[in-house]
Amino acid sequence: MSGPEGTNIANSASSRTWAEVDLSAIRHNVRTLKARAPRSRLMAVVKADAYGHGAVEVACAASEAGADSLAVVTVEEGTELRRGGVTAPILVFTDLAPEKLPLALERNLAVTAHSVTSARWISTRPDLEVHLKVNTGMNRWGVEPEEVGEARKILGGQLVGGYTHLASADSDEEATRRQLSAFDKVLAAHSFGGALVHAANSAGTLWHPRSHYDCVRPGVALYGLHPAGDAGEPADEGLRPAMRIKSYVAAVRRLEPGEGVSYGLTFRAQEPMYAATVPVGYAEGYRRALSGRAEALIQGKRRPLLGRVTMDACVFGIDSSVEEGDEVVLLGEQGDERIGAEELGRWAGTINYEITTGLNPRRVERSYGNVRGT
Repeated sequence: MSGPEGTNIANSASSRTWAEVDLSAIRHNVRTLKARAPRSRLMAVVKADAYGHGAVEVACAASEAGADSLAVVTVEEGTELRRGGVTAPILVFTDLAPEKLPLALERNLAVTAHSVTSARWISTRPDLEVHLKVNTGMNRWGVEPEEVGEARKILGGQLVGGYTHLASADSDEEATRRQLSAFDKVLAAHSFGGALVHAANSAGTLWHPRSHYDCVRPGVALYGLHPAGDAGEPADEGLRPAMRIKSYVAAVRRLEPGEGVSYGLTFRAQEPMYAATVPVGYAEGYRRALSGRAEALIQGKRRPLLGRVTMDACVFGIDSSVEEGDEVVLLGEQGDERIGAEELGRWAGTINYEITTGLNPRRVERSYGNVRGT
């Protein structure tokens, strides 16, 4: 059996469903975001395997397009980048247990002090570079404003950055203003000695110039995803989605009136129709919550998902023109139609971040386009 473009997919379980990542879109998005904050550096957030897009490949593309540094969440993520040949500065965002600090030093990773206690741990490794995180209202990580002086004193010359994180820059302008005002008060009260100051996530970079400071650190927008999560059109912000998720029609069958589909037979045909079995399910990261709600693109048309998504397969309604081996686009463009991660997120009751980050790399093979070039 042959799949789209004549590629044989019958002998490789890893290619039942695959993701295509366009690295030229990553480069385009980096340049777009830099243009929105022209007086600031850009720290590309490539945590969680670059939101499911592949950390090493995305890091290299982002750096080629002008990203000044990178950010991850664990030492292991930073180590993967270093082993992949990435030499750019890397910041580890969140808490590190004391036993992880030697590895951070070995891999030349800057770390975050998010509490007075963590500042003390980090100070025992005086060669580590540190960014101090300040809680200005998100109430998740960060020293309280009244603790900044103590933490600053503990870290001394290790301090190379200071930052905060915006809780609702995508949705609440007043809350964002309050956070930035609180951060400005901290900066006015404490000398950071030329340290890199940063606050802007993707939404801050796009919509809140006051948050740009010395550096912006976009995440989701790097991948051409809209910061609103389950709404918005990336093209409106000049962004290009980088990922397409594809599968193929593995079987075609005719359903008679009353016949059901998939576990529980929650869909039953009202009239004679055709159905296509597609080898993608929640084991790949195609969420069960999409059951009976989502659509896929086959032959350039939207096709409804019939019944429940199962672990390894789901079924879409089609017409008699569809054949085994036809390409199925679950995320991305086909012909004149497009299904965005924002739309998938709405159908699943989640956000675009979770759509791409939730892909299972053991079941969804990634390939890369435009590895070289613009």
